[in-house]
Amino acid sequence: MAAELICIHRTSTREEADIVIAWLEDRGVQAVVTDRGNPGVSAFGATDLEGIAICVSDTETAGRAKELLEEHVRQRAAAVPDASTGPIEVKCTECGETVEFPAESRGSVQDCPRCGAHLDVASEDV
Repeated sequence: MAAELICIHRTSTREEADIVIAWLEDRGVQAVVTDRGNPGVSAFGATDLEGIAICVSDTETAGRAKELLEEHVRQRAAAVPDASTGPIEVKCTECGETVEFPAESRGSVQDCPRCGAHLDVASEDV
């Protein structure tokens, strides 16, 4: 009886599955798609409930592959700038001027430089 493959990741498209497999192989991990017949995303944009399975042959390889994928996700998240640290744009309801304030102004009231009206600089949860 052949050993069962271990699913390490699922994607919504075949193209994404091929990219993940190539990325893993570049790092010395051999992986395969076990269900190429799975259509992934349908014509209407809904994702197949299971997605396309990317699998490896043993638990040691599965552990390494999962660690690599988790590290990749952490690196991608670190590379994306935090929206809460960027400038905040506020449109004055009095004169229509769009004013930019630094992130440190979040949650404060500032004056419009054009007409002097009070502007609420939105908090993160708004």
